[in-house]
Amino acid sequence: MARDNFLYMQLYEDLKNKIEEGVYGEGTKIPSDDELKNKFGVSMITVKKALSMLRDDGLLQRIPGVGTFVKERTSFSETVEENSGPVVKKIGLVMEHVSSSFGLDLLYKIDRMAEENGYKTIMRFSYYNRDKETEEIDFLVKSKIAGLIVMPCHGVYYNPKILKLILEGFPVVVIDKKLEGISVPSVRTDNKQAIKTLVRHLWEQGCRNLGFISSEIIGTSSLQERKSGFYEAASEFSIATVPECALVFDENIYEHPPVDENIENVVKFLNKHKDEIDGIVCAEYSLMSTILEASKRTSAEVGEKIKICCVDGPEELDITHMKQNEVEMARKIVGLLLSQINGTTAETDFMVPAILVNGQQ
Repeated sequence: MARDNFLYMQLYEDLKNKIEEGVYGEGTKIPSDDELKNKFGVSMITVKKALSMLRDDGLLQRIPGVGTFVKERTSFSETVEENSGPVVKKIGLVMEHVSSSFGLDLLYKIDRMAEENGYKTIMRFSYYNRDKETEEIDFLVKSKIAGLIVMPCHGVYYNPKILKLILEGFPVVVIDKKLEGISVPSVRTDNKQAIKTLVRHLWEQGCRNLGFISSEIIGTSSLQERKSGFYEAASEFSIATVPECALVFDENIYEHPPVDENIENVVKFLNKHKDEIDGIVCAEYSLMSTILEASKRTSAEVGEKIKICCVDGPEELDITHMKQNEVEMARKIVGLLLSQINGTTAETDFMVPAILVNGQQ
């Protein structure tokens, strides 16, 4: 035991001296855990204990999937509370929404990873409202966050507040959407892959004539990618398609029953195509209640005669769907944000594959 204590203290002191003497300057990546283990001839437990002590001293910053870096002591990521209180490092997170079908695992993992790296997460919600989004971003910036994670509101234009922060070099990571023409780190599901997987699944189930139902695509890159993926996959598998059914975007879908306008649009779609299609790909789980209600009104037998699948869905959903890999997304998001804070950004645009969850159909 005494020898182990000596070894981790020896490693701790060696690295600390090199940091203080400038051998490893601020923002510098130190040798990997394996390299330290081999160099000092110690166990991995000893390496991790020494590094943990240095992180507790505020000398190191660990970035998942990237490495361990010497912290920049003068970086704006060091936020000091008023009245010379303790240092509290914070990151801000603004979500458009969360539900049982998407977001809960993502939030939990982001907060856990931030905590592990010495940051507190301040979470806010825009509720699909652009003005609310701006208000929450202003609040977070005034709270002296070191970086911002944001799921931008649905719409044609980007929020000028987000663009301003990006242009000023403030650390920002965008979730779920890609800001076309804007160089900003983003993490989103590989939407084409998700829809193509669903089309392949229906093809394997014997479907040869498909319909596509989605919310209207208004500046929403994720929905456009899903639409493109649908037609690309249909072409690859020689599947016939009918014109898609586009529904009005309903920001409060989880708070009330489907709106009549959308139900009627699906009723018209089903009445026109129910005898020629044998499968439907739904771009969003939130539209499923609308489709199933319309099916009742038309006797289209969606879910039975006409197979259906979707993107997202709660854990208990018995319809085949693509589950977004929220845990992996969180890893990428936090890693990207911390790498910006520490000035080591490399890759900036990640697409995370979704996971097929087989239901009854």
